Amino acid sequence: MFLTTSKTSSLAGLLIAAAVLYFARDVLIPLALAILLSFLLAPLVRRLEQWKLGRIPSTFLAVLISFLIIGGIGYVAARQALSLATKLPEYRENIQKKIRAVRAPQQGDIGKAAEAIKDLESEAAPQAAPLPVTETPPSAMAALRELVAPFVQPIGTAVAVVVFTILLLLNRENMRERLIGLIGPRQINATTQALGEASYRVSRYLYMQLVVNACFGIPFALALYFIGIPNALLWGLFGTLLRFIPYAGVWVAVAMPAVLAFAIFDGWSEVLWVLATFFVLEMVLVNVIEPWLYGRSAGLSAIAIIGAAIFWTWLWGPVGLLLAIPLTVCVAVIGRYIPELGYLNVLLGVEPVLSPEARFYQRLIALDQVEAATLAEEYAKEHGPAALYETILIPALSLAETDRQKGDLDAEHERFVLDTTRQILEEIEVPASQSEQSFAHVCIIPAHDEADELAGAMLARQLRGAQLYSFQSLAGETLEKIGENPCRVVCISAVPPRAASHAAYLARRVKKRFPDVKIVVALWTSESVERIKSRLQSAGADEVLNRLDDLVARLRLPPPNPAQTTRG
Repeated sequence: MFLTTSKTSSLAGLLIAAAVLYFARDVLIPLALAILLSFLLAPLVRRLEQWKLGRIPSTFLAVLISFLIIGGIGYVAARQALSLATKLPEYRENIQKKIRAVRAPQQGDIGKAAEAIKDLESEAAPQAAPLPVTETPPSAMAALRELVAPFVQPIGTAVAVVVFTILLLLNRENMRERLIGLIGPRQINATTQALGEASYRVSRYLYMQLVVNACFGIPFALALYFIGIPNALLWGLFGTLLRFIPYAGVWVAVAMPAVLAFAIFDGWSEVLWVLATFFVLEMVLVNVIEPWLYGRSAGLSAIAIIGAAIFWTWLWGPVGLLLAIPLTVCVAVIGRYIPELGYLNVLLGVEPVLSPEARFYQRLIALDQVEAATLAEEYAKEHGPAALYETILIPALSLAETDRQKGDLDAEHERFVLDTTRQILEEIEVPASQSEQSFAHVCIIPAHDEADELAGAMLARQLRGAQLYSFQSLAGETLEKIGENPCRVVCISAVPPRAASHAAYLARRVKKRFPDVKIVVALWTSESVERIKSRLQSAGADEVLNRLDDLVARLRLPPPNPAQTTRG
């Protein structure tokens, strides 16, 4: 299948955008961080503005509060890190002892082998004394540059983030209008909805992530404290912050206290306790807390999250890994509201790509009876048998009929579709009706073929006592059976695409033979039947309906009175 011109141009645009993101990363990384912060701070700014503080004071107050929180966290982390650094010399002897034990065990065959390798290395080592190396002391300016250089880029990035955040919050309406103007005035509705949804998803994801990370960091710090790990507060804080980095952050969070436990304790039990605490917390968070809190707040599939982490890390390094999910959320939302980029939402989003009936029909075409039955059973369990009939089984029959009429469905696949649908219909239990009314006066006849009969069987299962005729009977035979039975209402079951013509032919014959019988055409389509209704009514139909619940409601008539029924 060839890509259309619009899709080709959009793909080319994405490649160009990726190149720009890579080569302009020094400018775009602070901007992306600022956009992220503006998403988080915008609700606070709006709340302060509602308190009549004004746009400028509200913005500066919100930014001040946020950076005071960030600075406070950094101060606590620095104090804890300094406290740990002062204790490291106390652990030096134990660290060396552990490393010697790991590298060169003294007992057993492994120890003997290690000693033999050491002897060989000493014999093979050169005996000549190494040449002395004389280092030239750097100048004062070079020393100053070497001292300042590591801090220049982080400080510059921090300043740029602060400036960008303030500007975005001060001019958020203006920036939104300029973005809408850039995309085009015809896309005002789509762009406005996309911006609102992106802001909501990113903010919700970050808030929920903070809650989940706190559920990890606080118990982890408490557990480390009781295990005896020094500076447990520092490791709990690191665990809370590092879990914002997908996949990699959580392993870094547990590696540091585990290495520290290895360094300061003589045995291995403390290391195992640290690792066991980590795994228990992760299992609870991943299987209980995260599904409960997240739901689909991020709106990304698991594969999309992994791919996004790899892509943004390659593009922007560690900062890209931190921003991977929020940025990908924005990309997926853009694909949801801009048709030309719709494939992005298909690739990244969690929304089902296929409708329930299309998924079911695809399983049937793949001759996968087990999965098709599983889909049907799960849907019936959640929504009920009637919803299963109307939402999945009947539309799947319509899809099969359409493919058969076009010549795209061979006899083997058609037979499999019909047989599997019939088997599923027989296996799905229908709850007992609360009504004691019998629908023996209702006769359901298929308009033409087996698909019409199967759809009629689904209607019959909702009407206790209703009579269902076989599609294999000729029209004359069906009319004879209607005459023999007390049918006051005849329901013609017709599955598209050629349902209307078959139903009209049958309705005309029934009306001619039994003028007093009410004829209802069940036209199983999700589209409006208004255009076809007049044609079917002129053929003799009294009513034309296309929904199962409407049909069940309309067919609740009093029991038939044979004396008032005229037979032709």
